[in-house]
Amino acid sequence: MGFDLVVLGHVSIDHIRMPGKPEVILPGGAAAAVATSAALAGAKVGLVTKVGEDFPKEWLEKLASLLDVRGVHVLPGKTIHIYMIYHEDGSVDAPVDMGVARMMGETPIPEEYLDSEVFHIAPIPPEEQLKALKRLDGKRISLDFNPTYMGDYLSRTDLMREIVSRVDVLFPNEREALVITKAKTVEEAAERLHEWGAKLVVVTRGERGVLLYDGEFREFEALPISENEIVDPTGAGDAFAGGFLAGYSRGKPLEECVRLGLERAREVLKKEGSWSV
Repeated sequence: MGFDLVVLGHVSIDHIRMPGKPEVILPGGAAAAVATSAALAGAKVGLVTKVGEDFPKEWLEKLASLLDVRGVHVLPGKTIHIYMIYHEDGSVDAPVDMGVARMMGETPIPEEYLDSEVFHIAPIPPEEQLKALKRLDGKRISLDFNPTYMGDYLSRTDLMREIVSRVDVLFPNEREALVITKAKTVEEAAERLHEWGAKLVVVTRGERGVLLYDGEFREFEALPISENEIVDPTGAGDAFAGGFLAGYSRGKPLEECVRLGLERAREVLKKEGSWSV
């Protein structure tokens, strides 16, 4: 049996620093967040990434309990470390130590993964996303974005158009959709991304749910959750993408894909960190 979904992107060591509190270290990275969510939603998933020798063995074992990790390359050096530094005035700094995670678009993909139903390219620098897209030419591909690369999204429109033209399913949030397309409304942005070549545009809107566009618009409300159930909002968008792709890769109707995504997003809100496991 082949894989339903293969996810390529960062798996990180996240450092959370809140004023007056000890540093908290959590497993992170959008690729792992999407992959674990999809696996818990029933998909057979492979993960392609680079980590360093400092990546905790128990974290790798946790991933291996849910999905295939033959594409996880453990290299000499450090894993990507992401520092979320929250200040008293409400501002946030997020410096990144890339470690071995450079040139992610060139990461070797195991031969066993190449017949996967869908490949998802998690947020990495846009030029690295394009490298991966070219390597996977002819495959069904989904892709999403990250505020880290907002400068590129704003200034490199030609690059972004080429990336979008090669993608089947696109997962921008509202802000990313508007910045990438320079549109005035999210509906206009979705239409423009579709015109550029994305077959299906899935705009995540937080507590306001999801907007789909594939030539026609469909809106879906977020599932109800009380404020006291929310532990950590980190990774909700990635969890949605993972659940959605678990359905999409297995040929489920779009309404079912959205339901799976919204269920996974709600569950990750109830726990600490971005991984669903």
